Amino acid sequence: MPLLRILCRAALICNICFLIAIWIIWLKHPVNQGLTSIMLIMGFFISPCLNIVVNAWLSLNRVSKKPRAEIPHLIIFLNGAFLAIQLILFLK
Repeated sequence: MPLLRILCRAALICNICFLIAIWIIWLKHPVNQGLTSIMLIMGFFISPCLNIVVNAWLSLNRVSKKPRAEIPHLIIFLNGAFLAIQLILFLK
């Protein structure tokens, strides 16, 4: 279960990078090219994959009725909401 806690927090950090990546694209003149590329990769490529893994793992734990890890409900909700937003944006 500690791995799931770490993955949930990593997914939240990648989701923040997703917001920053959207802001960078809207800005059109990024300040630092290196930082911009890291934010775009973490936001658009790693974040959806990590969100799918985390939400699938949480769903399987809920279905199998295993005891949940000590993960705050806010992080679970935010990861699920970001996954829904990313799926809508990428499948559109």
